[in-house]
Amino acid sequence: MIHIFIGTKAQFIKMAPIMQELDRRGICFNFIDTGQHAGITKDLPGQFGLRTPDVFLRKERTNISRLTEAVMWTITNLWTAGLRTDEIWKKIFREEKGICLIHGDTLTTFFSLLYAKRCALKVAHVEAGLRSYHILDPFPEEIIRRITMQYSDLLFAPSEWAYRNLQEMNFGEKSIDAGGNTILDTLRYVQQKKEDADSSRGPYVVATIHRFETIFSRSRMAFVIELLERIARDRRVLFVLHEPTKNQLQRFGLQNKIERLTSVELLPLQPYISFIQLLSGADFIVTDGGSIQEESYFLNIPCLIMRMKTERMEGIGANAVLAEFDRGKIDRFFETFPRLKRDKNNLDYVHPSRTIVDHLMPFA
Repeated sequence: MIHIFIGTKAQFIKMAPIMQELDRRGICFNFIDTGQHAGITKDLPGQFGLRTPDVFLRKERTNISRLTEAVMWTITNLWTAGLRTDEIWKKIFREEKGICLIHGDTLTTFFSLLYAKRCALKVAHVEAGLRSYHILDPFPEEIIRRITMQYSDLLFAPSEWAYRNLQEMNFGEKSIDAGGNTILDTLRYVQQKKEDADSSRGPYVVATIHRFETIFSRSRMAFVIELLERIARDRRVLFVLHEPTKNQLQRFGLQNKIERLTSVELLPLQPYISFIQLLSGADFIVTDGGSIQEESYFLNIPCLIMRMKTERMEGIGANAVLAEFDRGKIDRFFETFPRLKRDKNNLDYVHPSRTIVDHLMPFA
């Protein structure tokens, strides 16, 4: 049996094409939802033509958006993994041996690894080999990546750079170059479902900020709002608000400041297909999200990455600039963004999800 864990929106979006490929081949899999982003992932199965999860680890169908909720959820998962192995085997893995497929670098990734190892299951890590090489930046993602790569049995690298990282870390024997990131398969699917663009907005920029190290820093959030003010002098800004981001804006007294900007339109989280449509029509993107950095690369849209470090190389030196909260680098981005484009390359023959499923077949 192939057990597949998801918990966050990004994990679902990147694992969806793998599940679609399993469905196409008629291969059974156990679909497990940890509930980390339950409020925004509940509609995603329908968007990707997939069934709802087989196992829900969290009864509440809302997002974990506050620090206290995250702490309690973490404690609950650690207690369950540490003391209730028989229950994990029965309720989560349904007493089926096989391999556990996990993704990325989130708390869900860590708990998935822990649950699988407690039940002596093999683990395959999708999107392995990404590194910032700074143990506390981003935190806790870099730590989770290192632990997950150490204890996984198969490592699927999403790029040649990530694959080389795995070789240098002496993980070569269990590493596989997937040929690309599964987000490429996701975007290929979305392009087929693409909706008609809304041309009434005119030129616009899409902004979305949600990472822990950004939204829990008042100085960084104030920097972001100042940046959006600057952009809004020349073009419309569509600011897609995550719930934790909205909470922190209110906490820091910045919500009213952003609401007073007439050229900034505050939007709730969008259905994924609609969101990709927004990104596709943007003059450029402002984000601290790693997945959006990747999407901007494949969509070939200029991207300003509001982070100090990134574990992804997609777009760096081509269509994307790492801001590092440096005003000089941001100034240069504004001067050059119309020319920031990646070189054209033929991605038609790159199907990472097929490669991953090919290697999972012995465990099916």
